Amino acid sequence: MGTNGNTLPSEETTVHLAGPEDTRLRFSGPPQSLTGTIPLVNNGSEKQKIRSVAVNSDKLLGAARLPLREIPVYARLYGGQQVSVPATLVLDTQTPPGSYDLELTVGARTLPATAFVSEVVDLRLDPVQITILAGSATSYTRTLVVENAGNVSLPTGAQCEAPIFDSFDLVSTFLIGLNNGDRQSAESMAKAFLNEWADLKAGMLVTKRKAMVLAPGQKLAVEVEFQLPADLKPLRHYRANLQLYNATLSVDIYTTAKAGSPVPRQTKG
Repeated sequence: MGTNGNTLPSEETTVHLAGPEDTRLRFSGPPQSLTGTIPLVNNGSEKQKIRSVAVNSDKLLGAARLPLREIPVYARLYGGQQVSVPATLVLDTQTPPGSYDLELTVGARTLPATAFVSEVVDLRLDPVQITILAGSATSYTRTLVVENAGNVSLPTGAQCEAPIFDSFDLVSTFLIGLNNGDRQSAESMAKAFLNEWADLKAGMLVTKRKAMVLAPGQKLAVEVEFQLPADLKPLRHYRANLQLYNATLSVDIYTTAKAGSPVPRQTKG
């Protein structure tokens, strides 16, 4: 492409790639944003503008999954001026990690370049928050849409676990514990608080689904079974956060009066 808004043929422009004979340009980063610099020189006497750099590559695809043919840049060079222009390669998001050779051309000169594509792990879930109204059952099924938006395959196992916590905060737990203890005995009140504090962790949330390997760009609807502990207290709110790669699924559990097993009555002392 030429200068002056790319209206002049490349052989007529006075702006060319600069640098020694052994110059090799380098770009690095994730597929959506490989950054580097392009050295330019204006060998003429008039001010020139350049808005793109021609690319020759037999492997790289652009964001629309078409062959990469140019890099948008913007530079204004006065006569005889040299500049190093920052530039960004935007590639297909599924471009595998690794190094790729390409050539850049401005004016009458072509330089070799290398693009170093980094690994991107990007698992996405929809929804990212679910609510379970838990009654007497301990197993509930939900459908999640999972997408691999990165550039490496992501294996997912058949099961994972996460701790379940009561939504009561520490201050509330402290007050409840003190109220349940014998107010005539500091030891009893402290013990009651510690017992209540220990109950904040209410067991483990177990999720089960079909084991699979998600390829880059793959998007699937997956049925997930959520298994709850059998002894959750009735009329309570619990929370759990399931982590899978970079994705987090927030689970809110509200128990009904029929949930869990009967809670033994605490005695003072």
